[in-house]
Amino acid sequence: MTAPPPPAAPAPPPRRTQRRPWYRRVLRAVGLGLLSGLTIAFAVVFWVSSHVGPAPERAEVCREVPIPVLGEERADLGVALRTVCHGIDVHLDLPLGGLAGFEGAFVKPLPPSDPSEPRPPYLVWESDGCSAPVLGSGPFDFTLACERHDFGWRNLKHVHNGDSPVWHVGNKDRVDAGFLYDMRVRCAAVSAVWRIGCDTTARVYYTAVRLNPSGVAGLPGGGS
Repeated sequence: MTAPPPPAAPAPPPRRTQRRPWYRRVLRAVGLGLLSGLTIAFAVVFWVSSHVGPAPERAEVCREVPIPVLGEERADLGVALRTVCHGIDVHLDLPLGGLAGFEGAFVKPLPPSDPSEPRPPYLVWESDGCSAPVLGSGPFDFTLACERHDFGWRNLKHVHNGDSPVWHVGNKDRVDAGFLYDMRVRCAAVSAVWRIGCDTTARVYYTAVRLNPSGVAGLPGGGS
């Protein structure tokens, strides 16, 4: 006669799942939310920095000067004011780099300019190193953008007088906007790894020139 099998061992009691403390669950949820938010913010910033944005409006620095005054020859300039105003407008609107751009005119007679075509002598071309040498240092070289910005400010101040009111908020804002655009064109040419830092640096420099006391002084409402 076969012996009966031994009784099966009783099943172990079910393990109780230990729940994490409530504060850990809250911290985990907050951490995931922050990570998601930073990821989205980073993507948005990268997208924005990859687009240069609209170019500034066309320069028309003497639009508020009376027409009779535009036709008068200025003794200090050697030509009619209209000619000087046109020269300023053209060089503010040119592409920044290259032979056919502002770079070609600014560096004459050095390359990449055409030495057979002298730059207009009635415009101010002098530069003191861009007024801020830091713009040419570091991974983002904004020297040429800054030189055009200086060109705009200096020529406006040179032309400005009681009959030719060209150094005002509207023209200053146009030159400053061109400075930001020129820097962002430069940023669009750097690698994607550096682009966000380049765009951020450009905006910092733009803010600095907007608040620069040497630019604000002399403007209506900007102090003496």
